[in-house]
Amino acid sequence: MDKVVFKINGIEYKIGGEYSLDFTLNEFIRTVADLRGTKVMCREGGCGACIVSVKASAPPTNELTTFAVNSCLVSIFSCHGWDIITVEGVGNRRIGYHAIQQRLANLNGTQCGFCTPGWIMSMYSLYESKKNALTSKEIENSFASNICRCTGYRSIADAFKSFANDASDAIKQQVIDLEDIATSKCKGCKSDEESWCIIETNNNIKKEIDSDGQKWYRATKLEDVFQAMKSGDYRIIAGNTGQGVYSYSDQPKTIIDISNVTELKGHELEVNLVLGSAVTLNEMMDVFLKLSEDNEDFSYLKQLWEHMDLVAHIPVRNIGTIGGNLFMKHRHNEFQSDLFVLFETVGGMITIAEGVGKYKKITFPEFLKLDMNKKLIFNVLLPPLSNCCSVKTYKIMPRSQNSHAFVNAGILLQFHWNSQVLEKANIIYGGISPSFIHASKTEMALIGKDPYTNEALEIALKTLAEEVNPTGKEPEPSVEYRKMLAISLFYKAILSLCPNDKINPIYRSGGDVFKREVSKGSQHFDTDKALWPLNKPVKKLEAMLQCSGELVFTNALKKQGNEVYAAFVTADVAPGSIIDNFDTTEAFKVPGVVAFYTAKDIPGKNTFTSPMELTLIVVDEELLCSEKVMYHGQPAGIIVATREKNANTASKLVKINYKSINDRKPLLSVDDILKSSETSTRIINNKTIEPTNIGNDVKSVIKGEFKMGDQYHFYIEPQTCIAKPINDGMEVYSATQWLDLTNISVANCLNVPVNSINVIVQKVGGSYGGKISRSVQVACAAALVAHLLDTTCRLILPLQTNMMCAGKRVPTQNSFEVGVNHKGVIQYLKTTFYQDKGHSKNEMTSGFTLHHIGNCYDTKSWQIVANTALTDKPSNTWCRAPGSAEGVAMTENIMEKIAYETGIDPIEIRIANLNDQTNPIKEMITQLKADADYDNRLEKSKEFNIKNRWRKRAIKMALMQYDVFFFGNYNSIVSIYHGDGSVAIIHGGIEMGQGLNTKVAQVCAYTLGIPLEKVSIKASTSHTSPNTMTTGGSIGSECVSYATIKACEVLLERLAPFRQKGALTWERLIADAFNAGIDLQASYMYSALNDDIKPYCIYGVCALEVEIDILTGNHNVMRVDLLEDTGRSLSPLIDITQIEGAFVMGLGYWTSEKLVYDNATGRLLTDGTWTYKPPGIKDIPADMRIYFSKNTKNEFGVLQSKATGEPALCLATVVIHAIREAVRSARLDAGYPDQWLQIDNPCTVENIFMAVGHKIEDFKLK
Repeated sequence: MDKVVFKINGIEYKIGGEYSLDFTLNEFIRTVADLRGTKVMCREGGCGACIVSVKASAPPTNELTTFAVNSCLVSIFSCHGWDIITVEGVGNRRIGYHAIQQRLANLNGTQCGFCTPGWIMSMYSLYESKKNALTSKEIENSFASNICRCTGYRSIADAFKSFANDASDAIKQQVIDLEDIATSKCKGCKSDEESWCIIETNNNIKKEIDSDGQKWYRATKLEDVFQAMKSGDYRIIAGNTGQGVYSYSDQPKTIIDISNVTELKGHELEVNLVLGSAVTLNEMMDVFLKLSEDNEDFSYLKQLWEHMDLVAHIPVRNIGTIGGNLFMKHRHNEFQSDLFVLFETVGGMITIAEGVGKYKKITFPEFLKLDMNKKLIFNVLLPPLSNCCSVKTYKIMPRSQNSHAFVNAGILLQFHWNSQVLEKANIIYGGISPSFIHASKTEMALIGKDPYTNEALEIALKTLAEEVNPTGKEPEPSVEYRKMLAISLFYKAILSLCPNDKINPIYRSGGDVFKREVSKGSQHFDTDKALWPLNKPVKKLEAMLQCSGELVFTNALKKQGNEVYAAFVTADVAPGSIIDNFDTTEAFKVPGVVAFYTAKDIPGKNTFTSPMELTLIVVDEELLCSEKVMYHGQPAGIIVATREKNANTASKLVKINYKSINDRKPLLSVDDILKSSETSTRIINNKTIEPTNIGNDVKSVIKGEFKMGDQYHFYIEPQTCIAKPINDGMEVYSATQWLDLTNISVANCLNVPVNSINVIVQKVGGSYGGKISRSVQVACAAALVAHLLDTTCRLILPLQTNMMCAGKRVPTQNSFEVGVNHKGVIQYLKTTFYQDKGHSKNEMTSGFTLHHIGNCYDTKSWQIVANTALTDKPSNTWCRAPGSAEGVAMTENIMEKIAYETGIDPIEIRIANLNDQTNPIKEMITQLKADADYDNRLEKSKEFNIKNRWRKRAIKMALMQYDVFFFGNYNSIVSIYHGDGSVAIIHGGIEMGQGLNTKVAQVCAYTLGIPLEKVSIKASTSHTSPNTMTTGGSIGSECVSYATIKACEVLLERLAPFRQKGALTWERLIADAFNAGIDLQASYMYSALNDDIKPYCIYGVCALEVEIDILTGNHNVMRVDLLEDTGRSLSPLIDITQIEGAFVMGLGYWTSEKLVYDNATGRLLTDGTWTYKPPGIKDIPADMRIYFSKNTKNEFGVLQSKATGEPALCLATVVIHAIREAVRSARLDAGYPDQWLQIDNPCTVENIFMAVGHKIEDFKLK
C-alpha cells in the first residue's frame, strides 16, 4: 500500500488509508502531531490563523522553494515530500527564538496572541523565500492572508518592516538593541538549504491510496489522470483552495491530485504565452512580471500582475492553480473569477484535454458551456499584443485586499496602426450575472470611432447602460450599484488611457486607482523612569510565548483518552416555528458518531443564563431550543462524535421535524417592529431623561435620523470549551470572560453543586465582549456531553455556526429635533433612540448609551428617550465600547448637522456646546489642531478638491468623553516563594489581549519594590476566584490591579518588622520572614460596593483625513491624529496598541463590516470570511499618530491611570463625517443642491458610490 511521506519540524510521518480523504494538514498538525501552536478558525483560508511554512519541490524544475500555505485547506495527502515547519519549529523556549519572533514580541505586535503564529509563519515564509531581499512595500503588501482584530496592525507592520532593506530610521531605532537580522539564524531549522532534510530526491512519484471505499490518486502524468477518471465519480484538485469559496459537503469515490502532473506545469513562449493549468497563481504572476519587462509584446502582463496582486492572498496563490480557478468559474458561473476576466479581455484561449494527445483549443465563453466530464483543462494561451493595444483592468472590493470582486472589469482597446480609431474593443465584466461576459453591443458601437471624444464616450456609456443588467443575489451588492459601477469603470479606463491633449486635467486622477504609500505611525507618550517598572514601556508578559505558539489557549489542552467532540444541531428555520422531534438516522451513519442529545436530556435547568443569581442577566435563554424557535440557527440539539469534522458533518444531517413552520416574515430590525402590530409587546421604554434648563433663543430647528447596524466581534479564537470529568466534579476549560456566570450556569444545567465545577481560563484569544455570556452556552453544552458520557468533550463552534447563533453589537437608531441659536448653541434637544436587543432582554446596553449620549456636551436642555426593541435574532450582546460607541456617534452626528445647517465650523459648534466641566477638551482641541497641522491640511484638501473632479478629500474632527464606572468583585491572590523570592499571582480577571496580566505584574513589582521578572501570573479559575464579575467595560485591569496592590500591602505590612533590622536583599528578606513563620500569601477582593474607586471620564480628540475615489466608492484613510487622555499609563506600549486596535475596529464598523440577513427566514447571509470583511493591514490609516495627553493624572484611577481598551473606538465615528464631506464636494461638482447628505451606515464601497448620485452625462472628457 502506498504511503504519503512528509516531515513536520524534522519528524517524519508516513500515512495512508487509515486517514479519511478529508483529513487536512491542520487537523494532522493539531491532533496527530499534537502541535497546538498552529491555530484554526475560519477553515476558509480567510483569517490566516492556520498558516504554516513548507519547503518542497515541484515539476517541471523540481527546484526547492519555500512557501506559506493555509493548513486548513491543504489535504494531508497532498503533502508528499513536503518539509513542513510550524511556529514551534521556527523557535521556542528550548531551542531559542527566531529574530522574527523576537521582534514581533519586542515591538508589541501581539495582544491576544491567537492570530500571532499565523503572522509569524507568513513572515517566516516570506523571509526565507526572498533571502533577505525585501522592501517595506513588499512586506506590507504580503499579509492579505492574515487578520488581527486586536492590534490595529501598525505594530505588526513595524515589526516586520524592520526586516526590510529600506526600513525607516524610526523603525530601526525601535530595534536598535535587538540582534541584527544579518546574523540571525532560525533556531531549530536553519535557513540554509543543507539543513533541510528532503525526504526523497525525486518526489514526483505516483501514489494511490485507499481509504474506507475512497481513493486518492496522486498523479504525475496526464495518463494517470485519465486512468483515474474512469471511476466516474471523481473530483480533481490541486491546491484545494476552492474549498474556501464553495465548501464541498459531498465526497466522491475518487480524488485526483494533479498538482504534480508534469505536462500541466510550467510555461513556454511560442507565439503565445502558454501556461499549464497546474501552474500556481504566484508562479503565473512571476512569469507575468518577468515577461512584461523582457518582451514588449507582453508588456500588458504588468497590468495583469497588478490585478492579480488583489486576488486572494499569497498562501492561497502559492498552491491555487490557473485550472482550479477557471474550473470553479465553470462549475459556478456566478463566480467573479478574475482570471476569467483577465484572460478573456486580452483574447486568450483555453486548451481542453479529452485524453492523452487529444487536445482542443476553445474560447473562454465556449469553455463555460462545455461538458467537462472526463475532460481536463490542459493550458491557457495568452497572445502578444502590439503597441496598438491598450489594456486596463479593475477589481472593486469591500476592502483593500483578500476580497472577491463586487464587479471586476477588463477593457482592451485595439487601434488601427498609427491611429486613434478603434479596430476592436473587448469590454468584459464579472459580477454582473452568471451569463454576462462581453458588453457586445458597446464593443460594436465603438468600432471605427475615436473613444477619446465626448461623442464616442457618450454612445458607449448609453449603450452600456442598456446592455449591462445585473441580477440580484444577496448578500452581493444591489443591482443598481453594480450596473452604474460597471459603467463607471469603463469611464475610468478611458480617463486612464486618454491622451493629455484630449482630457480636462481635473478629470485625469479619476483614471487612477489608489496607490497607497507604505503605512507609518508615530506614538507620543511620556514615561517616568522613577516609577519603573510601573509606567515602563515593556512587552507583554506572554509575548514570546504567543510568538512561538507555546501560549496555552483553551483548545491547546493535549488530546485526552476517549475524548469526544460535540457540535450544535441548529434549527435553520424561520423564527416562531415549533419543533416536534428529531430524525438522526443519516447522522448516525457518519463514522464515529456516538450520541445525540436534546433539551430533554438536560438533568438540570435548560438555560445558560441563570438570571436569578447574577446581575446583567435578567431572563432565561435556553441552552437547547425545546419547542419554539426564537431565531434562525438556534441550537436545538447536540451531536457527538470521536472526530471534530465528523461531528460537524453529522450536525447537518440531523433532520428536525416541526409541528409548524412559521410563514410570517420575521421582524429583524427596529423599523420592522415599528411598522408591525407588535410594537406594544416588543418595544420596552428603558428610561426618559427630561431637560432641566431649556433655552428660549431658538433661531433654527433641525431634525434628522441616524442609524447604526450590528457588528460581529470577529474574535480569531472561536467559542471554545473542553469539559473534563474528574473524581469530585468537572473541570471546564472555557474561553470565557466571566468565570462566575460559567460556573453557576454549568452547575445549574447539570443539577450539581457549584463547588463541583472548576472553570479554568488559560488565556482568551480575543473577545471584545463576545465571550461574556455567549461563551457560556458552549460551556454548558460541552459540560452536558461530558456529564452524560463521563468523558472529556470538546466543543469548538465553526465560524458559520458562531456567526449565526451568537449575538453581536446592538444595532441602534435615533431620531432627533434640535433647536439652536444663531451661534449654534443648543437651546433644546429631543432625541429618541431604539436599540435592537435580539430576542431577549439580557444585557441591555441602553444604560451605557444614556451615560454616553451626552458625550462632552452640556445636556441640561436635552430630553432623551431610551428604548429597547426585541427582534427575531440572536440575543445581541456586549461589543467593544457597547452603548458608548453608539451614544457618542449619535451626538457627533447631531453636531455635524447643526454645523451644516448653520454654516458654522463644526469644531466651533462643538466648542460652543461643551459642558463647562470638560475643560480638557478645549485644550486638547488646540493641541491636536497644532500637532495635526489641521487648518493647513484643511485648506489643502479644499484646493485638491477644486483640481480633481473624481477624487475628493476631507478632514474632520470628533470629540469624546468616555465615562468609566465600576461594578462587581475582582480578587487577587499574591504568593511569595521563600526559595528565591519569586512571586505568583492568581486573580479573577481574564487576560484576553488587553494586557491585564502585564499591568498587574507591573503594579505588583512596583508595590513590592522588586524586578518585574520576579512576577508571574497564573491561570484564572473559579476555585481560586469564585464570585467574580466579568472582565469587561475596560475596568478589569484597574480592579485587579487595585486588589493586587491591597494584597501586596498586606504582605508588606507583615514584612515590615524584618525590614527594620537593616538593609536586606529581597531574597534574604523573604527567607527570614519564612523562617519566622510569616504567611507569605495574601489575598484581597476588590468590591465596587466597599472600595473607594470613583468613576472618572476619559477625553479624546481625533482628526481624520480621507480620500475618496468617486468613480468606485473606494476610500483611503490618509492620516489619523488621535489624542487621548490616558492619565498616567500603567504600561504605555500596551495602551498604545489598545487605542490603535480599538480605533481600527471602529473603522471596520463604520466602513466595511456589513451583516446581511435573509428577510424571509432571518438567516444570516454574511456568515464567513468570504462575505464579512473586518479591516486588513492595508485598510488602516496610512499615517496613524497616537498622542497621550501630557502631564495628566487621574486622581480617581488606580495609580493615576485610565482605561484604554474601548474609548478610542468611539472616536472612529469621525470617518463617516469625513466621507460625507468628500462626497458632498463631488455632489456639488455634479450640480446637486447643497443639501444634508446622510449616507447609510456602514459607509461601504456601495453606499459611498451610490450617495454620489452618479449621472452618465457627467462622465465626460472635456
